[in-house]
Amino acid sequence: AFITSAYYYPTSKSLGSNAVAFNMAIDQRSHSMQNHTFTVIGTNLTTSLSTVATSQAEGVGNCRYTTLMGRTNTVENLKTLEIESNEMTVQIPFKMARYTAPKPVIICISPQFVAEQWQIFLMHVHAANRFGGHLHIYLTSIIKSYFELMQEYERQGYLTLDYWLRMKFSNIESQYFDPNANIEWRNQAGAQTDCLLQYKEAAEYIAFFDMDDILFPKNYPTYLEEFNAVLATNPGTNYMFYGRREHEFVKNCHFSIMNTNTFSAPTLSEFSFTELVDSLRSSKVVKRGKVVVRTDAYNATWIHYSKHVSFMTRANVTSPTLVHVQLPVEKDGKRKNTSRNMWKIEFGPLNETIREDDIRAIEEDIYRMKNVSTIQSLAPQLPNADFYLPIVFKCYYDAFYGVAFDHQPGDVGCLNADFCELPQRENYKCIHSDAQYYSGPSMKPVTYHFTSHSFWSKDIGCY
Repeated sequence: AFITSAYYYPTSKSLGSNAVAFNMAIDQRSHSMQNHTFTVIGTNLTTSLSTVATSQAEGVGNCRYTTLMGRTNTVENLKTLEIESNEMTVQIPFKMARYTAPKPVIICISPQFVAEQWQIFLMHVHAANRFGGHLHIYLTSIIKSYFELMQEYERQGYLTLDYWLRMKFSNIESQYFDPNANIEWRNQAGAQTDCLLQYKEAAEYIAFFDMDDILFPKNYPTYLEEFNAVLATNPGTNYMFYGRREHEFVKNCHFSIMNTNTFSAPTLSEFSFTELVDSLRSSKVVKRGKVVVRTDAYNATWIHYSKHVSFMTRANVTSPTLVHVQLPVEKDGKRKNTSRNMWKIEFGPLNETIREDDIRAIEEDIYRMKNVSTIQSLAPQLPNADFYLPIVFKCYYDAFYGVAFDHQPGDVGCLNADFCELPQRENYKCIHSDAQYYSGPSMKPVTYHFTSHSFWSKDIGCY
């Protein structure tokens, strides 16, 4: 098992006092895991307490590994946290849960890898800021200049950056299945559960979105007011489910004669939120949605919702839908990224509400940030062509989209991008998350692996 995080709560509205919660990726098909329980030992300066943690898995059955959250209550003023099995123990690192949040609505962005789409980031971060949301962004790998752009937005208070690490075992005494290749979508559910555990006591609402899922509130000026109103009109509910409507938009791009597999993107100085919104076109295709939850309603989550929370407590929101901006086109309406033409979707007029005063305010906010000296200096270094996007989309299409939506032959196995062949780049360097990796002693039935001292590395590359 690979432990991605553990948190301690001196007090908790839903977990009780002196609670601990740990988040891991674990081999769910191992016969030795049947009926397995997790014994946790918490110790302070004077006392040790052994308790049995309750657990819940949030993955899918067709992947070898699943995301699992365990929780229990332990001693006050916790100093060390251990997991015990058959009289063997391993001490695991833990962090204090957050008790304050930058804003009442936290938007947990699923882990970004070979990230280069800074235009979609600008669209999302400024929209979220306008409506009272704060982005918490997990990064595995990202183009260096794009990373520096995010760092400036973090300094300005728009977002929080966090590490999402590839899982590695520093010491192995038996054969194993590679967890990175055998867990759904880079352990996205683990990242979203980590975000939930971090902000559970600090935020009023937590949204679990992708970077290209953007919500424009329809009836109220802020997310907080909109969410409160939705739940108030649906008595007995404590979380919301928003569908994701496919959209295309113009990135103000022109064809690059340097590489026929890419298309050029606008420079930062040319980026216009107003023009981008004017170019948005909606489809009738609404994909499986994402949730926004009251923090006391969830203890863990899957990619789309928790499998352990009743649908009876869910408010299904049919309008607005999330604006899923996955399909950029050129000004002539064509796509140089021809892999996207495989997925046949028709688009028509925009059917979402984006208010004019919000558009003006967001444009003014973008203009202000464009004139920050740090951003002015790094703007010319931002990538002007999409390189990884068509490769990743083709990989995803072959693995899932083609079979699921276009009746292409094949079976949907463990949905994962780890098998995608993604080359390194010489002209655009990447920042990659890294850490010190540790393996605990060999234990039956589970040996635990974990990390500490995460950092941003320039040495790994883009992939």
